[in-house]
Amino acid sequence: MKKCFKITSLLLITVFGCQSVQAQETFSEAGKRRAFAKDISGMMSGAWKRWQDGVVVNGVEVDGARGTLNPGDLQGVYFTSDNMMGFFEKEGKPRHYTECVKAVALSVEKGMRAWQKGYSHPNIPFPQGASCSFTLTLCNNVPVTLASGRSLGRQEMTERELYGYMLYRLPGEDERTMEVLKSAARAISDGFSRWERTCSIVDLQASGGIAPRPAPMGPGPGPVRGAKANNGKLSGPCFDAGEMYRSMVEAMERE
Repeated sequence: MKKCFKITSLLLITVFGCQSVQAQETFSEAGKRRAFAKDISGMMSGAWKRWQDGVVVNGVEVDGARGTLNPGDLQGVYFTSDNMMGFFEKEGKPRHYTECVKAVALSVEKGMRAWQKGYSHPNIPFPQGASCSFTLTLCNNVPVTLASGRSLGRQEMTERELYGYMLYRLPGEDERTMEVLKSAARAISDGFSRWERTCSIVDLQASGGIAPRPAPMGPGPGPVRGAKANNGKLSGPCFDAGEMYRSMVEAMERE
């Protein structure tokens, strides 16, 4: 019995020891780390465009010249790790390398889902809503950047939260792997902030609601109440893969 226990223990030590060595070797060379940065940035760019093109803005409440976008109004699709992994060339890549890629993809999925579900905007302009009669005839919003709104889940896209979730998915990693993951978390968070400032909510179509009747039967044109705006979209540059790659490489080279 003791002999079997010793053999089993030796086998476990050998297996986990080999895995530990393989993990350390995965990012031991600068070229391997740059390859990881290239893969992650390319995957982010491809998956981001697919996601951004699929988002639809619906249910915005319009009162007067102001539209209010509430949490849950960014609809259509969510950013998923499966979408991101669909842009990953797995063939020939070490297991540990692939596990790190998956951890990054899962962290972005978690962060983006929280951000999208919690996003709101208190003031999307609809100038025509300030003065109309009977009801609001079809009109579009004045574009607003995403950065001018806010999200209850914004914290999930910070470097700290992204990196923390990556480590949760890959506990007990070697120092080099941790440095690579941290560079990815930083580049994703910084890239997300840039994207918020350059991407806008556009093409919302507002109509309906109730507005004052024109004179002499009513007080004349005035602000609408209870109108709705739908079918908006996100417009602007998608996630910048080139900037993310440069950011990751610079961070890894500083370590």
